[in-house]
Amino acid sequence: MEIGRPDFDTPQSIKKAAIRALQEGKVHYTANAGIQELKESISRKLAVENQFSVDPEKGVVITIGCKEAILDTMLAYINLGDEVLVPDPSWLEYQNIVKLAGGVPVPVALREEEEFLLNPDDVRECVTSKTKMLIVNSPQNPTGAVLPKSYLQALAEIANAFDLIVLSDEIYEKLIYDDAKHVCFASLPGMAERTIVINGFSKAYAMDGWRLGYAAGEEHLIQPILKVHQYNTSCSTSFAQYGAVSAYEGSQESVRAMVNAFDQRRKLIISRLQQMDGVHCVVPKGAFYVFPSFKSLGMSSKELAIALLEQAHIACVPGEAFGNQGQGYLRMAYSASYDQLEQAMDRLAHFLQKYR
Repeated sequence: MEIGRPDFDTPQSIKKAAIRALQEGKVHYTANAGIQELKESISRKLAVENQFSVDPEKGVVITIGCKEAILDTMLAYINLGDEVLVPDPSWLEYQNIVKLAGGVPVPVALREEEEFLLNPDDVRECVTSKTKMLIVNSPQNPTGAVLPKSYLQALAEIANAFDLIVLSDEIYEKLIYDDAKHVCFASLPGMAERTIVINGFSKAYAMDGWRLGYAAGEEHLIQPILKVHQYNTSCSTSFAQYGAVSAYEGSQESVRAMVNAFDQRRKLIISRLQQMDGVHCVVPKGAFYVFPSFKSLGMSSKELAIALLEQAHIACVPGEAFGNQGQGYLRMAYSASYDQLEQAMDRLAHFLQKYR
């Protein structure tokens, strides 16, 4: 329950498209920004699904995973001493990439009693004269929180008021449950001109090993990112990009089937955790993580994670890895089979009996 990737195989149609590209000799460098077919496919997808229009020629850069897209964005925009507002807890790479670029990550606390939603009032309080960028991640890693449109609109007002660039990491956008809805930050009024949308193929299409992501936005935002990308990696793998075209252009039935399977696993874990004394867990609305609190045990999250690994043979990530606000929590990924998760919950319940 530790690794943050789907346990499903990449759909056959995507594999076949990549194999066909290999057989056709599409094995050389592509344009720095990526192949035209994929950029156009991304542009169409954003327009239809996200109500966000980008120029496929100047507004899309295909990268080696979302991580490279985020790194390129930071290197393109963050100068020494610039402050970046980072949710806490959040994917641990954000703060480290900010530091790598010479910036200063400023944590914005997410609270369990607020369902780990990024509170606009807290964001506003963290803004200083040095603030350059706001990171938004919805659905969120590690909590599974999905920001309602009203929250996003309030954050958009702050970005406008303080002239902030917004990095919107939307890699989990298709993994949504219950009544939650994903809203692309760049689709909000006035946000296209200041929002860089990060997305990719790792999660929804089980293509994590393919290492394909992208940054999308208006030309003036994306071209500096392209400069970093071309001097960093030249281009993403040619034949893998053809597989990604098939992912967006082909049937989405595999995505729907995977989301349904994840939803069943999510319900299993939440149901079991709610039956355990001293454990509390906000119901996640997206991604494939739960972020339960074990504070009643009086152990640090790292101590608990090690004990679970050694005594119950359950692997998960200590909450403190995602920021100070994660202390006392564990991130549990339901990217394992239903049967394995049932076994894990049985082991967890048995483990907790020792501490009661």
